[in-house]
Amino acid sequence: MRGQAGLEYMALFAFVAVVLLAASYYFYSGFQVQSRVFQARIAVDKMANAADAVASQGQGSTKQVLVYFPSGIINATARGREVLLAVASQDGRQTEVYSATLANLSFYQFSLVEGRYLFNVTFGSNGNVSLSG
Repeated sequence: MRGQAGLEYMALFAFVAVVLLAASYYFYSGFQVQSRVFQARIAVDKMANAADAVASQGQGSTKQVLVYFPSGIINATARGREVLLAVASQDGRQTEVYSATLANLSFYQFSLVEGRYLFNVTFGSNGNVSLSG
């Protein structure tokens, strides 16, 4: 009888361990996605603020901005009056993070690779703000 009780405790412990591991994985993956979305929010806000700053200073003004692109970026563009980064989650869904600008932006397709990027933001003679880098 003593052996059976020990076996039942081991089975109960294994069941609780599996449930805890599954729950922790679920919450950790959700935290990872939220962290990437937050980092993307910082990146688009920095670029949009830089675009508005050079537009307010007039033609020929230039500013450099350093931004970090998190992993999981599946689309990254600047066009019209918005800077957009789309972040993928593990289950295939995407979250679009964008920031609107007062300035009109020339089309630019950003790199989708994680890392730090230095962009030159310039207000051109055509009335558009361009990002390059």
